[in-house]
This record gives sequence, C-alpha cells and structure tokens, in this order.
Amino acid sequence: MISPLEVAEDEQAIGEQDGGPDQPPAELDAVREMVLRAYPDVVPELVAGDSVAALLASVEPARSAYARLAETWAGSRDAASAPVPAGGGAVIAVDPDRLPAAEKIRRGLVMADTRKG
Repeated sequence: MISPLEVAEDEQAIGEQDGGPDQPPAELDAVREMVLRAYPDVVPELVAGDSVAALLASVEPARSAYARLAETWAGSRDAASAPVPAGGGAVIAVDPDRLPAAEKIRRGLVMADTRKG
C-alpha cells in the first residue's frame, strides 16, 4: 500500500513543477474508483477527497466504519435469529368441564358461524 504521506510529497513536487496541485476531476474519479475496487470493505460514501492523498487518507476511516457497521449488523442478525418452533407450537388441550358457561356459549356461537359460512 502506498503511504498517503508519500503521495502528498509527490503531489507537492508535481504541483511546484506545473504551477498547481489541482487534479482534473476525471482523473480523481478514476483514482477513487480504483480505490473502491481495491478496498471492497469500505463505506463508499466516506472515500472522498480533493486529491489522491486525501482519497488514500480517507480509506482507513471508511474501513473502520464498515467494520463497525458489519459488527452491528451481525449482532442484530444473531439476536433476531432466535429459534422459533415451526407450526406455531403445540396444541393445548382444553377441558370443557373447567370452562365458564360464557366461554362455552362463545365457542359454540363461533363454531356455528364457521359451519354456516
């Protein structure tokens, strides 16, 4: 990996030769695309800068942000994937002798409605 300090020194030397450190946006975009391909484990929105040195310097914070997001996502996915019994659980047998009269009437009316419709 190229050190951002080395790139900054090279840019400074080039800037002194041709009068300005500004890079054409097309070249800077091409360098950004190469950085994103080289480091797939970064948050792309955080890889930015107005020079090659700034782009390279933004890689490490983007990688650490990606690692934090991946860790958070993995932790929430583990918590959400708690085992759930298939089929909604076991059927609980109800003793009709223990039901109150109002519940027996309610269940009878529900059964009568389901048989009609």
